[in-house]
Amino acid sequence: MTRRYDVRTGMLENDPDAELPREHLVPGWRVPGHSRYDCDLRIGDAERDTTMTQLREHFAAGRLTLDEVTERIDLALTAKTQGQIDGLMADLPQLPSGVAAEPKEQGLDHEAGRFVVLALLLFVLASWMLMMVWMSRHAYSGPYPNFPGQGH
Repeated sequence: MTRRYDVRTGMLENDPDAELPREHLVPGWRVPGHSRYDCDLRIGDAERDTTMTQLREHFAAGRLTLDEVTERIDLALTAKTQGQIDGLMADLPQLPSGVAAEPKEQGLDHEAGRFVVLALLLFVLASWMLMMVWMSRHAYSGPYPNFPGQGH
């Protein structure tokens, strides 16, 4: 029999759960097809987003029609458990892990960079114009421009 160390008492005790598989001992432990938690495990937005990305990839590969992908995305948005998500993906092949990753956001960073550059250029242009107006009003005494050799 397996023994375990109990931190609270400081004693070695017999482990009654040593023979049970992990999926029976740890809530949420997932062994596909063998776990009692497969269908009852609640999901969050990250799992829904991953499912929708996979459905879009299957649509792009021609495995789903527009009506099917629309219906499945609607169901994925309302899914509450992993069993509901697994039901949506049951008749589709597993995608390679690189394809099923989260969508890339490089386009957003590129657009943000363009916005920052444009904002800086507008700031420099406005500053230059204000400086020219100030100089024309306060820096010269007389008509503008004041060339040397003109006697005014």
